[in-house]
Amino acid sequence: MNKKLCMLVMNEVSSDPRVTKEARVVGDKCQLTVVGERHSLEKSVHEIADNYQIYRVESIKNNNGPTSIIQKVVKKIAGIVKITIAASKQKADVYHAHDFEMLPGAFVAAKLRKAKLVYDSHELWVEQRPDFPPLFKKVVMIIEGFLIKRVDEVITVNESIALELQKRYKLAKKPTILHNFTNKTLVDEPKVPKLDSEKVVVLYHGGYMKDRGLEELIKSFEYVSGNVVLHLRGFGPIEDELRAIAKDLIKAGKVVFCPPVSMRELVTAAQTADIGIIPYKPTCLNNLYSFPNKLSEYLMAGLAVCASDIPEIARLNQQVHFGALFDPFSPESIAEAINVLAADKMRLQNCRENALNWSLTSGNWEEESKKLDDLYNRLLV
Repeated sequence: MNKKLCMLVMNEVSSDPRVTKEARVVGDKCQLTVVGERHSLEKSVHEIADNYQIYRVESIKNNNGPTSIIQKVVKKIAGIVKITIAASKQKADVYHAHDFEMLPGAFVAAKLRKAKLVYDSHELWVEQRPDFPPLFKKVVMIIEGFLIKRVDEVITVNESIALELQKRYKLAKKPTILHNFTNKTLVDEPKVPKLDSEKVVVLYHGGYMKDRGLEELIKSFEYVSGNVVLHLRGFGPIEDELRAIAKDLIKAGKVVFCPPVSMRELVTAAQTADIGIIPYKPTCLNNLYSFPNKLSEYLMAGLAVCASDIPEIARLNQQVHFGALFDPFSPESIAEAINVLAADKMRLQNCRENALNWSLTSGNWEEESKKLDDLYNRLLV
């Protein structure tokens, strides 16, 4: 417990499930401080959370009125500098950068303190938006490529991104893969309820945002056969647009907007459905290579899953046999996948049992986090 670890993250910490889950794992091994930003007065500057502490620097406030791209960049850089200064004061033995934004700052802090450095790539950061200017992407890749070869350990979220990082930056070793699997403790009672012979409930839970394929998902229910109902549970900036698209289907009882629930209740609430759905569009390389958190949440809830045919989801479906895949750009393709499962009750039940069995044995955070435990056993010697 004499060793000190400092994590750096560009958010308020407590709202980031990956960061908090990792912090709980390594907090028992060392004195851990997570440095992030304070965006609201509801969050304290200093907080004791479980077996680690959080320190938040004040974020740079926007002036009233429109904000230009240059102002946003300046604000982002200023925030990174403030977090870097605060992290350097921790005099840690290991610095852990959560995502690319924190990698330069963690690198500087580690150099100043002659400490070890971990890069935790939550995504292909430079590929997360198709509208990033080419020059910006090139600069980011130069910086990431320079720094990633100078860290002690690289962690990322799935096989596709690990292989892409290794290939892109010619890494000698493939990054450690640490999936964002769900905790078993998030389910009050793991079970696969008997199917309702009269109705099949398809659930989407999560944010209502562009490129999630929600418009196509709603339209697909014009082609879904039988007594199958879509439940949408969440909130977001395009909710009014989605409600307008679903107007007639809502009247027909085919689409229901449900109130959101807390993260703690999310998996248990999902158990009332039969099929979880993930219609994400691969509009950029980061989306193509994604492994959505909700996939693990649905599987832990004992749901069959219909999802976009993208590499990480397809790979796991080949292993677990949890459901059916579709083209997220086509409402007809989405409907076909739902119809295939909903019409075959035996297959649907088998998919649900496969999902829960896999989640309770290997597809959970309790098992996955052992990789992080092993990594820090090596680093903290």
